[in-house]
Amino acid sequence: MTPNEKIQALRQLMQAEGWDAVIISGTDPHSSEYLPQRWQVRQWVSGFTGSAGTVVVTHDYAGLWTDSRYFIQAAAQLEGSGMELHKLGTPGVLDYPEWMAENLPANSNVCVDGLCMPLATVRSMQTGFASKGISIVSRPDLIDALWADRPALPDAPAYELGMEYTGRSRADKLAWLRDAIAAEECGSILLSSLDEIAWVLNIRSSDIAHTPVVIAYLWVGSDRAVLYTTESKFDAELTAALAADGVELAPYGSIVASIATWPNDTPIYIDGAMLNYALYEEVIARFGEDVHDRTSPVKLEKALKNETEIQGFREAYRKDGIVQTRFFRWLEGALAEGERITEIDAANKLISLRKEMDGYIDESFAPISAYGENAALPHYSATPEQCSVLEPRGLYLLDSGAHYLDGTTDITRTIPLGPLTEDEAFDYTCVLQGMIALSMASFPRGTRGCQLDVLARMPLWKYNRNYGHGTGHGVGHVLCVHEGPQGMRQNLLDQPILPGMVTSCEPGMYCEGQYGIRHENMLLCYEDEANEFGDWLAFMTLTCTYIDTTPLVEELLTEDEKMFIDCFNTSVYETLAPDLTPEEAAWLKTKTIDRLFDPEEL
Repeated sequence: MTPNEKIQALRQLMQAEGWDAVIISGTDPHSSEYLPQRWQVRQWVSGFTGSAGTVVVTHDYAGLWTDSRYFIQAAAQLEGSGMELHKLGTPGVLDYPEWMAENLPANSNVCVDGLCMPLATVRSMQTGFASKGISIVSRPDLIDALWADRPALPDAPAYELGMEYTGRSRADKLAWLRDAIAAEECGSILLSSLDEIAWVLNIRSSDIAHTPVVIAYLWVGSDRAVLYTTESKFDAELTAALAADGVELAPYGSIVASIATWPNDTPIYIDGAMLNYALYEEVIARFGEDVHDRTSPVKLEKALKNETEIQGFREAYRKDGIVQTRFFRWLEGALAEGERITEIDAANKLISLRKEMDGYIDESFAPISAYGENAALPHYSATPEQCSVLEPRGLYLLDSGAHYLDGTTDITRTIPLGPLTEDEAFDYTCVLQGMIALSMASFPRGTRGCQLDVLARMPLWKYNRNYGHGTGHGVGHVLCVHEGPQGMRQNLLDQPILPGMVTSCEPGMYCEGQYGIRHENMLLCYEDEANEFGDWLAFMTLTCTYIDTTPLVEELLTEDEKMFIDCFNTSVYETLAPDLTPEEAAWLKTKTIDRLFDPEEL
């Protein structure tokens, strides 16, 4: 079936059920960013493959709402589908709930898959729809009626991430969680966020591509816990280890029936921003008013990395530094020899080099290997149908990362493959200045990410340039490559940047049809000093991949920026050289030590 045919089939279902509109969200029952194939419903209906977006279908209209990362991609993928693209964040464009409130007739019925719509989202829409009497109908797995060969639940084996990597036992985390909910006068908690469950229980799997989590729900009571999952994923040893810490296994689909048996003499703790609406309705039926809807305590605790995790991140970035040194050396030599290399060839070479490293698990996301004008798409994904050949000119952008047993990496480097235009060199320099400014920041405790975001944009704003995405996101430890609660972007996230948080720093510059530039390092927040003006925090760079200085417009750089580049590249060389071959070390030296700025000038 084509997207157009699928929309028509959906409209027939709507007619039969009395629905005036259907919302197809871009998530799963766990509010995940990246999804197993079973819950790729938005992609199945529309053909759009981006990681963010919502589809709305009425009897005479269909639209996709997505953000600036995907405008170009979405426009191409929606062609011929009968869907209109709504570019979120552009003047005059309403988000889909506001658009529906304006365009649907009064007293309409809007259907959602309650399993794939968070409670907070449904509540927000109910408030916005109230004035027109628009009702929301929850129909879990509504797409089953149309998707005949819908994939089953993933069944990848689960495994334990040991104390040598986590630095904290499962028993300790469960005890902490029980104390945290008791402090909120609750007797139990229902966790539905997959990375939170994996963190609490020190378990991992590969149920989602590039995201080592287990599809599950976790209920934790005062003296027992139940993990609702596919039990066959757990071998006898891991099952016994969980049981020793008071964690039972139960079938994934049995959670609805189980809710009716949970002790309800004390309130239950839920996070309505993550818990799906269908399960919330079951919880309310059991607990009535004794439901405390608050941000999960696991979210922040998980983001504050302990010393073992921090050392793991350092080791992971050291390994990735070795990999990327070998990759860029290979790429330079292959192009010099006139080899034909596509964006996909380059990405596959990088992955093959990572697989040679001890403790490698998987990529942390599909590599963004983008040359020339393709790099102007921030989340570009090369395919056999759309894949450029690298040429000895212009800029090549590589955004990639890996999961090692030690930690998770996310690195972007933009490098010259040959001569550049003046604009390319100028923008390359400004973007790097933004990364440096944020990396060098010293700030008082309590500072939010939006207050720091401006530092990375100022070198671009100076010349009336900007980028549409956020500057930084948290990174999980062998978990989701994007995690909260912190972030660095222009809109307010009411979460201070705190010691122990690992956050990306990735300003960019994108000229549609020409080139794209992004520089990304990973920053660890640490306590700097305390004085009469307060407690001060700063960032330490974890990334260990060299910065190519050849495109830099030196007259734009300050002495402090030159010093930062020199210190960073020197550190990269000194850290990696002992583990490189003599030939690799000599090559890296030409990219780092041999390209330091004149010490007399500094």
